[in-house]
Amino acid sequence: MSVLVLPTDPAPANMGIAMITAKNVLAPAFGDGEQELLRKGSRYALTFQMPPMRYVTSMDWDDLMAEGDTVVMKVHQPGFDTGAPGTPRVNGAGQSGSALVIDGLTSGYVIRKGQFLSVITQGRRFLYRAKANVTVSSGTATVPLRTMLRFPPADNDVVEIAQPMIEGFVRDMDSWEVGVDRLVVLKFTVRER
Repeated sequence: MSVLVLPTDPAPANMGIAMITAKNVLAPAFGDGEQELLRKGSRYALTFQMPPMRYVTSMDWDDLMAEGDTVVMKVHQPGFDTGAPGTPRVNGAGQSGSALVIDGLTSGYVIRKGQFLSVITQGRRFLYRAKANVTVSSGTATVPLRTMLRFPPADNDVVEIAQPMIEGFVRDMDSWEVGVDRLVVLKFTVRER
């Protein structure tokens, strides 16, 4: 299985964010309230709609048709400037739960609630989202995550904050249709594996 990197240009016209949850919902048979049991394994699926492009430009996106290979796509956060986070790395092996300790950050940098970040562990990207604002002090921060860590990262694994990426399989790919105006509009979902 190969990992195919999709182009960054043009940027998507639209991006939809969905969480594929791994939680269990317990509904009691005889009244009382529901309970949610959180489990690791929740992941993201991002749906991208590209702007109309010329057929020749669309040929660069041919990897969307690959079967059995994963793709890597930049997560677009329109209007949000990620700034200069430094050279973020995982600080300490064996982390689990729903927080990630990161070092190598620029002191005073703020990781914002809802900001995406990706962690590269054993050559595979895992996408996460910050659950709260965190201000970096002394180059280190503990970032609360919206989902639990899906796989324990190793010490010094790369954390992509300036340009987070999603890695997964292409799903819901609409047909590759060329209109009478000779333009192609692509719509697809990248779902983490």
